[in-house]
This record gives sequence, C-alpha cells and structure tokens, in this order.
Amino acid sequence: MTFARLALVAAFTAGLAGAASAEAITGDWLTENGERVTIAPCGNGYCSTVATGTYQGQRIAQVSGAGPEYPGTITDPSAGKTYKGSMTVRGNALDLKGCLMEMFCKTVQSWRRP
Repeated sequence: MTFARLALVAAFTAGLAGAASAEAITGDWLTENGERVTIAPCGNGYCSTVATGTYQGQRIAQVSGAGPEYPGTITDPSAGKTYKGSMTVRGNALDLKGCLMEMFCKTVQSWRRP
C-alpha cells in the first residue's frame, strides 16, 4: 500500500471515529416540566416534536450539525414565537439556548433523557 493511500485510509478512519463519538441528539427527552419530546432526523437536520402534554404534536425546534452543539431555531409553544438558538448535548442532558435579536443568548431549559 502506498503512503498516500495509507494516509487516506487513516484520515477516513479518524473521520469515522469522530463522527461515531459525537453524542447523539436523537431520541426521547424529558423537559423541565416532565413532558416528553422526541428528536428525530428530518431534512438535513433534526426536528424536535412534543410527544405529551398541552403542546403535543407541535414542532418546537429544528436544528442541524454534527454535535455536540446543534444550531437552528427554537420555538416557544406558549408564545408561538420562534428564535434562533441551539441545542447542546452533554451526556444525558440537553441544553436549549434561545437568542433575542441574535445577540443576547441564554440557556432557557435543560432536558434529560428518560
């Protein structure tokens, strides 16, 4: 095997290892008030849909990326407003960050895996 081919295989393998080690955002999450939210692939990213409670069936986030931070939009279902924001996976925790005027960003909720 030539050196160039060996380098290409090593780079490809390292890329796969990095992708596999990223913490998965997909699956079920429990909000701070105990409602269940499901995050699943959609389009070129991930969509978050409320599975239980008052806002059941509503899409409340659409994000993309490879993690652990997933930028996109976050919707406040009680106000019906959508903001730029992100979701960040930290093991079994998921932090939602919303931004006002794209400048003032803060964590608005932390979810956990059931």
